[in-house]
Amino acid sequence: MSEKRIPPRSLSAEESTLLARVDEQKAQLVELLGQLVAIDSRVINLETFSDQEPIFSFVEAFMKQAGATCERFRCTHPHVPDGSNKAWPSLIAAIGERGTGKALQLCGHLDVVPFSPESWTSDPLQATTRDGKIFGRGTADMKGGVASQMMAFKILSSAGIPLKGRLQMLFFPDEEMNGDYGSQFMAREHKAAIDAPTIIGEPTGQPPIKSPAIIVGEKGHAWLKLKFHGASGHGSMPKPRSNAINKASKFMANRGKMELPKVKPPLSLRNMLGSLLSRYSLGSLLSLARAPATEAPDPYNEDGLGIGNFFNTTISFNQIHAGTKVNVIPPTCEMEIDVRVLPGVTVKDVINSIVHYCTRLGFRIKIPGEFVNLQEAAGKLKNRPMDVELSIISFTPGTFDDPGRPFTTLLSGAFEDVYHVKAVHFFAPGSSDAVFLRGAGISDVVLFGPTGGNTHDANEFVDVEDLVNTCKVYLLTAYRMLCK
Repeated sequence: MSEKRIPPRSLSAEESTLLARVDEQKAQLVELLGQLVAIDSRVINLETFSDQEPIFSFVEAFMKQAGATCERFRCTHPHVPDGSNKAWPSLIAAIGERGTGKALQLCGHLDVVPFSPESWTSDPLQATTRDGKIFGRGTADMKGGVASQMMAFKILSSAGIPLKGRLQMLFFPDEEMNGDYGSQFMAREHKAAIDAPTIIGEPTGQPPIKSPAIIVGEKGHAWLKLKFHGASGHGSMPKPRSNAINKASKFMANRGKMELPKVKPPLSLRNMLGSLLSRYSLGSLLSLARAPATEAPDPYNEDGLGIGNFFNTTISFNQIHAGTKVNVIPPTCEMEIDVRVLPGVTVKDVINSIVHYCTRLGFRIKIPGEFVNLQEAAGKLKNRPMDVELSIISFTPGTFDDPGRPFTTLLSGAFEDVYHVKAVHFFAPGSSDAVFLRGAGISDVVLFGPTGGNTHDANEFVDVEDLVNTCKVYLLTAYRMLCK
């Protein structure tokens, strides 16, 4: 999609030299990403220990060769093999001194989601370059951003330019599993070690948008389990009203009657459109609304881009389990739902909405004891058996940083000097490790990383050009913050 160009600004001789070194080391950057992709760092679920030692050892060795002092922080995983002393590590690699008042933290996670090799056109654990893109699991989410940050760190470290502060990289092991043993652990137990303005290299560009955005806030999530109870029996004698699966279906089918919590979004539609119009023409934006979200549009997708998801609390029904045999009516049906919440919405707000909705459906609901059950308090449906039990899998609040803060302005300036288009600031419908850093009171946490596509899907990719350009933005930001 065509972008409005802005006139290039003059760079200092030192800045131009640093950026030229990124171009000179493009092949090494692509090679580094390939090495990261080749190390299998899949995480499966919270109950399964996935050994992240190989990729952390590789990264630590690279960072030490780049001149960094490295420190590991181990969080014991409850599901390690018997007799093993293994844990999930986080890693800080740094140059420069603490206590000068200036610091910049580049941050990324090294884990990736599972994959089915038969769905890919190339080996997901072998970075494959074609048509200006690098394909492989994690190339976009987010080993591409990590590789760009590592190369920027290495170039600045080797440039011989004195630092007036500290540059550090922070690596996490489990962002794809909600950060329990990485970002949550570090924010809770070692906040002082990671309390610095932070750029997380998550992919912030998505086709057909070419140049990445700067993400200044994210929704949180409430992951909930609903267990529906019903009458069991023989499949030859259907029970339309009391079948647990039918109750779950009724819960989903009447979703439009659910009144989810409403709060004012931190960035309104007008804010985000205004930001986009600084980079794109109105005609381009209208074409964007009709464009597929990925390179290969899904023929089953009848929902479009879903602009409203950025500005409202949303619910998605993503897992359902019931039954043991085709001719047996199951007594229970379990459903896991994903509720995405704006800043200011609490898990109590979400639960109260579901309780109210169940009351409208005629379902008696049980919720965790630490919350007041408004259905019970009102004396409603008390003579019914328990239709639904609700439990909390996990909850994180939405968070947001003002895009007008000096740190974001500095990053935006570096972006514009590399890309020669206006920086745009977005609020993301998903969440990342940033939620836990902001939640711990760390200021100036933003997401910025290379454009890619098919994240969490087959044939995931990152743009080679963007891999190089984001490396330049990280490098220029670090130089201007710590060397001038």
